[in-house]
This record gives sequence, structure tokens and C-alpha cells, in this order.
Amino acid sequence: MYTGPRIDTHAHFGNEAMLNLERTSEVNPLVKEIDNIRETVGYKSMFDQSTSLETLIEEMDRNMIEIAWLHQLSFKEVLGYDVLTNEEIEKAIDKYPERLKGFAGIDPRGKDAPKELEHAIKEMGLHGFKMNPNDFGGYFLDDRELCYPLYEKALELDIPVSIHTGITPGPMFRMKHNNPLQLDDVAVDFPGLTIFVEHIGFPWQDLTYNMVQRHKNMYITITAVANIMIHKSEALFYMEMAKMLGMIGSERILWGSDWTATPNIREVLDFFMHAEVPFPVQMMKGATLTDDRVADIVYLNAVRLQERFRMNLDEE
Repeated sequence: MYTGPRIDTHAHFGNEAMLNLERTSEVNPLVKEIDNIRETVGYKSMFDQSTSLETLIEEMDRNMIEIAWLHQLSFKEVLGYDVLTNEEIEKAIDKYPERLKGFAGIDPRGKDAPKELEHAIKEMGLHGFKMNPNDFGGYFLDDRELCYPLYEKALELDIPVSIHTGITPGPMFRMKHNNPLQLDDVAVDFPGLTIFVEHIGFPWQDLTYNMVQRHKNMYITITAVANIMIHKSEALFYMEMAKMLGMIGSERILWGSDWTATPNIREVLDFFMHAEVPFPVQMMKGATLTDDRVADIVYLNAVRLQERFRMNLDEE
């Protein structure tokens, strides 16, 4: 049973504008949808738990999470403002430099988008690049004119790229923008670019497993999908893990909580400490969650990436 430290590779926190939205959630379709997501993991509404930075740190302390990687989030086209800005992430890292790392989001439609990414990394001290095709009006991840200049800049800066795929935070977004198959072109054209395929590409997870297997520069994250599946059926999620482990091994799987959208961190980590192998997996002799594999997923893979991308250096 693995009981060591953890690193959360995908987290957010709420700003004052988000807190104001929570107070008027009945008139905001996106916040209502986030409420629905939270209900799937046992929380009644956004009001169940503060979304503040301080609460995130407390949650990390309760769950032996050494470091969390914060991801920028913008739904300007829907809400009229960024949910979590690069500047807010910068301030959070300045306050908790030993506990937090940051992934910057950039509007790819801007003519100076690559320069903005460089500024976020070199001047603001963020550590990676986050792309969410639901942000900034929606776009395709393999758009050569829109996205390729940012991939080129990320490669030049030697930073990883975390890419939202699969599930959307609400019916106002188009799932066609989230299809992970778009990243096959990106991985072929940028073989040196480290890509995190977020949310296991659900519901295209089998496609994602095959794609990640063939591209050694790709990692897969179980962010949010693990929270939902484990809450609904531990056996179901174990069978997904067996497929992942059998296809790509434990060395390229990352755990992220997606706090605050899916805040049941303790339930997920308890699963990894106490998971029982379902009978179908035993019969198929599927890959099991050994202590070594759990350590890879919840901690060691993230440690290796932090070292690879020099995310721990004081001079940042």
C-alpha cells in the first residue's frame, strides 16, 4: 500500500469573480453545470466548499500533496472574464513557491500569442503551457495557423504542454474541439514536444490509449475522470486502469484532482491505497495497481517531469 507523498498535476482555485458567480449560480449556465459535475462526486453545490487558494493549500496538507500544478482557465466567451488568470497564478506561486507550479493559458487568436507565452514563462515564472479548446471561442488543436506557432514556442522554451481533451464543462461547448485524435498530428509534427493528454480523452479513451502508446512524447492524465468513475464504481475505474497500464505502462500516467470542479480528492487517493482487483481483471490477468505503479501515477512521474523541465529551480 503506497502511503507516500503526492503531486497534483491539475488544479484550480477560485477568485472573487468566481465566488460572485457562485452566489448567483441559478442564473449562470456554466456554474450550474459545474454544480452538476460536483454532484456526480458527492457534493451538492459550489457552496459546499470554499474555492479559495487558502482552502486548496489546506486540502493539499490534508492529503499529503506536496505540490499542485495550477492551470489557467478562461471562459471569456461565455462568462465575459477569465476564471483564473496567469496573473493570479503568478501571485499564488509567489505566495507559496514551494507548493505551487503554474501552467499559462494564452489566447491563440492574438497576433502576439507566442510572445505572450514567452513572457508568462520567462517573466512571470510559470512552468508550462495549458491549451483548452473550449477557451477563447473554441478552436481545433491541430490548427496549423492558430496553434502551431504556440507549439513551436513551447518547444523553444522547453516546457510541457497540457491539453484539455474529452469531457467538456457544459453543453454550451462543442465536443468536436476536444477530440484527442487531433493531437496525433501535433505529436507527429512536434516529436520533441512533451504533451499531457488531459482527462484520458474520455469518451474517446481507447483511441487515446493507442495514440499515447505510439507517441513516446505523450503522457495521459486521469484528471477528473478518475474522480467521477471512482465515486460511481471503483470496479469500473479499475478496469479502465487495467487497460491503461496494459497499453502504456505506469510511467506515462499522471494524477490530477481538477480541484475545485471535482473536489473528492480523499476518495480518489483512498482508492489507490486500497483498491481491490475486480474479478473480470483477475480473469483477464489484467495489469494490477501495484505499489510501484501507484507511486509512479500519484508522485514519481510528476517528480521526474519537474526535474526534466527544471521546475524546481530557485532562480525561476
